[in-house]
Amino acid sequence: MKTNASPKQLILGLMLAGKGCQVKAAHIVLACSLFGVSENSARVAMARLVAEGQLKSAGRGIYTLGKQAAFTGQDIQGWNNRLTATCAWNGNFYAVFTAHLGRSNRKQLQLREKALALLGFREFEQGLFLRPANLNLGLAGIQEKLLAQGVEKTVLAFEMKPASPAQTSLIQKLWDIRKLEKLYLSHTKKLNDWMQGYSRMKLEKAARDAYLVGSQAIYEVRRDPLLPAEWINAAARQQFFESVLRFDETGTRVWRELQLRILKDEEVI
Repeated sequence: MKTNASPKQLILGLMLAGKGCQVKAAHIVLACSLFGVSENSARVAMARLVAEGQLKSAGRGIYTLGKQAAFTGQDIQGWNNRLTATCAWNGNFYAVFTAHLGRSNRKQLQLREKALALLGFREFEQGLFLRPANLNLGLAGIQEKLLAQGVEKTVLAFEMKPASPAQTSLIQKLWDIRKLEKLYLSHTKKLNDWMQGYSRMKLEKAARDAYLVGSQAIYEVRRDPLLPAEWINAAARQQFFESVLRFDETGTRVWRELQLRILKDEEVI
């Protein structure tokens, strides 16, 4: 089974999933083969990741994460902090104003909009992004995260109180709440079904599935807007997040078991 990720994306994802541990090149090649990536493609991708600073050599034929992957790694590995990231909502909104920053630099614009999206912001008017003020990190923490991800230092962040309930309702429409709730229910079932049946799978298939299903689930957690309980089925969201946490722990055990088998086979050879 092939993945839509490129060999570089796949290898970086596997390394990040390994929480920065040192990994033999041969093990990376074997892991890639589970996704239909040839040995040559895997080794070329490793070389390119080293050149970009995403990976670094930790010895002959051994790799670990490089400096350029550090921020991405911290961000992805900290996804489980989102289980406790929200606080009571006072009805206000965090606002980020970017109209004065311009849109001519396409790369910078994409970086800015991605950073805002990961924090749950949606564009209300051109250059004005909003989200409910229900995050524990607060306004200062939001600005700190935006700057850490490369957003311009002159970005304006402030807290806004809606003029009326009608305005709050209008802002609420920026998020597809029904779609989110359906996602929570469907993904929770998918994860739980896999955890109940993976022990009957071949180890290689279980490891491959754990990566593919787990990566998608963690991606959904990371991009969840964390809307207030007043708007959304927060219990369903919590069940989904907790299922992802259990799935991640299970998937990690599966990959460790596969690695132990590889090491045992190497000793026999």
